[in-house]
Amino acid sequence: MDEKNVKIKIYSDSDDTVSVTSALKQLILKGIDLDFEFPEKLSPEENDILVLQVSSLDSPHIKSLIKIKNDISNKVLIVIRNSDALFVTSLLRLGFINVFVFPYEILKFTSLLAEIISNKNYITETNKIGPFGVNKLGMQSIIGGSDKLLRVVNLAKKVAEKSNANILILGETGTGKGLFARAIHNSSKTNSYPFIDIVCTAIPENLLESELFGYEAGAFTDARTRKIGLFELAEKGTLFLDEIGDLSLNIQSKLLRAIEKKVIKRLGGSVDIPINTRIISATNRNLEKMVEKNLFRRDLYHRLNVVSLEIPPLRERREDIIILANHFIDEFNKLFGKSVKKLDKNIQHFLMGYPWPGNVRELRNAIERAVLLNEDGKLKLEDFTTLRKNVKVVFTETEKVEDVPEHIIRMDINYGATELRKLEKYYAREVLKKIGGNKTQAARLLGISRPKLDTLLKE
Repeated sequence: MDEKNVKIKIYSDSDDTVSVTSALKQLILKGIDLDFEFPEKLSPEENDILVLQVSSLDSPHIKSLIKIKNDISNKVLIVIRNSDALFVTSLLRLGFINVFVFPYEILKFTSLLAEIISNKNYITETNKIGPFGVNKLGMQSIIGGSDKLLRVVNLAKKVAEKSNANILILGETGTGKGLFARAIHNSSKTNSYPFIDIVCTAIPENLLESELFGYEAGAFTDARTRKIGLFELAEKGTLFLDEIGDLSLNIQSKLLRAIEKKVIKRLGGSVDIPINTRIISATNRNLEKMVEKNLFRRDLYHRLNVVSLEIPPLRERREDIIILANHFIDEFNKLFGKSVKKLDKNIQHFLMGYPWPGNVRELRNAIERAVLLNEDGKLKLEDFTTLRKNVKVVFTETEKVEDVPEHIIRMDINYGATELRKLEKYYAREVLKKIGGNKTQAARLLGISRPKLDTLLKE
């Protein structure tokens, strides 16, 4: 492919494309020729850059693009002239991450386009991804080799390939529930159809219903045109409902009807619309307890929980930590143009010992920050200052020993994540607790002065 010639295809809902073409002509890239085309129907080819000027979610170009994509890469740019926040939010939620309101964001539009072309982000790696940068790796996108993780991966793969059943994904925040949902979709027979995701807590309840089911023109004051809901957009594909445990009982009942009857009704509409989509839902909450407390509908729980996957927290699969960390180093080396080396033993011990309350997401963020700020190509413990500040005393996971004598303080310390100064502070507090809060006696037992004890406890 000739990388000096870049093809940009422009699609528009109207004949007026002056603002878009004017913005594109402002691009001056040394040694690169830009070839503009204006096809009537969406006809993407490998390594095209697509610019869509759309007026609503009913745009035929939006509908066509949704049918052939699972994810949208940076080489698809959406231009709108309507600054309506709901319209912009809806586009973002559908996966269109580059949305520009003209004429206010023309400079931002041209700057990003120049960056995409200069960094060759529009070039498709055909061995790894499909059209528009769609990740086709399926379960191979799940990084790790621990027994606990592999059991979940194998079950997810089996369900994805042999069934279109609804799936409930459970796990703490940051364990990768969204990644699993997309991997399941990519491994299924319906992976050529849309994957639509929505975070249920990100939208107020009064708007969530219209997002899911859509509405007819005139359904309420600001409903000037018909809006297609996410259930319809996900037809034959997958609808991923993240944080399902936070849905109100009102939305739960309407969701139950859609699943049971396989039909929806737009707000303000009178016609039942058939739907055919797999629902993958996820939550970090205990739905069984919520059912017992009447906070979550039992019938909906069983409809969603045909198959359940529980993603183990990172602290329960520590053998995956270094594998993931090195994977993220490679990822951010490419992103930031760095050449940071793999982790040495000191950092490995620290990362293995850290409790990772934020799970894989926290690990990824820590590596991103460390790689971004690193100057000499070798990571050091000082590059993880933020994590080290959060560490108090980290205990190893051992079985509880009963009948510990009163005069004994038991501490199973993870040496990889516990600094001596923090251990001193913890031990001083435990001694003080044992003798009923008498600081003078505690200082004597510890072999330090009373002022030094006060300083140690305040640190």
